[in-house]
Amino acid sequence: MNQFTVDANLCRKDGICAKVCPIQIIDAKVGELPTMATHKVKVCIGCGQCMAFCPTNACSAPGLSSQDSKPLQPQNMPTPEQAEELVYSRRSVRTFRNKPVPRETLTKLLEAARFAPTAKNAQELRWIVLESREQTERLATLVIDWLRKLSEVDPANAKAVHAESLVRTWDSGYDVICRNAPQLALIVAPKGHWGAPDAAIAAAYLELLANAHKVGCCWGGYVCFAMAHPTAHELRAFAGVQEHEQVYAAQMMGFPLLAPHFRPPRKALDVTWL
Repeated sequence: MNQFTVDANLCRKDGICAKVCPIQIIDAKVGELPTMATHKVKVCIGCGQCMAFCPTNACSAPGLSSQDSKPLQPQNMPTPEQAEELVYSRRSVRTFRNKPVPRETLTKLLEAARFAPTAKNAQELRWIVLESREQTERLATLVIDWLRKLSEVDPANAKAVHAESLVRTWDSGYDVICRNAPQLALIVAPKGHWGAPDAAIAAAYLELLANAHKVGCCWGGYVCFAMAHPTAHELRAFAGVQEHEQVYAAQMMGFPLLAPHFRPPRKALDVTWL
C-alpha cells in the first residue's frame, strides 16, 4: 500500500483533510503540509474522505490516487423537491414489461450503487445478476422446489413463510417468487455482522437509482429467505454463491408495465425529539 501523499503545489495547508478523517490519523496544522505517520498507514480504511473534501485534489490516501478522483458535478444535483419526489414516486414493481433492461443501463446503476456506504468502508459486496426471464424463472422454480420439501426438514420455517400457500399459488400459474421479472440482482457479502446492513443499504440505493432511470424494482424476500437456509444447496450452486458468502438482498428488476400516478398516504410520522 502506498503512503499518504500530498502535492505541495496544490495543497492549501488548510487542514481540511485531517478534520474529515473518520479515524483521525492525518496530522495537519493550518499553514503546514499534512502528513500521516508510517505506523498509521496500516489502519487507514481507504474511505477517501480526505480526498473528497480537499478543494484542490491535493492528497492521495493510502491505496488510492488523486489522479483517479473525478470532480463532482453540483449542477447535476437534484433540487430538494426533486429528490423528495424521487422517493415519493418509488413503488415496488411486480408487473414488468417483457423487455429486458440493457446491460449498459444495469452496469450504470450498479456502478453508482457501489458508492453506497459500507461498515468500516469494507466494500465487500458483490453482485450476481440474472440477465434474462429464463434465468429468473429457473431461480423461482428452484425456490419452489425447495419450498415443497421445507416442511419435511424445517416445519417451523415452512409454516412461518407459508410455504404450502406459496407452492399452491405457483402451481396455479402465478410466479409469486420472482414475479416474472426480466432480471434480478443478488447482493452477496461474506457471512458476518455487517453483510446484512451493507447489502440493505446498497439495495435501497439501487432501487432509487433505478427509479430515476424508469426501471422498476421489487425486493426478493422469498429468494433471500431460501438462499439463507442451510439446506438450499442447489439454489446456492445455481447462483454461484460460495460457502463463505451469503445472499443478503435481492432486487427483481425490469421496465414497469404500469406507472403510479398518486402517492397514497402512509402511517403518520412517529418521531421522538430529544
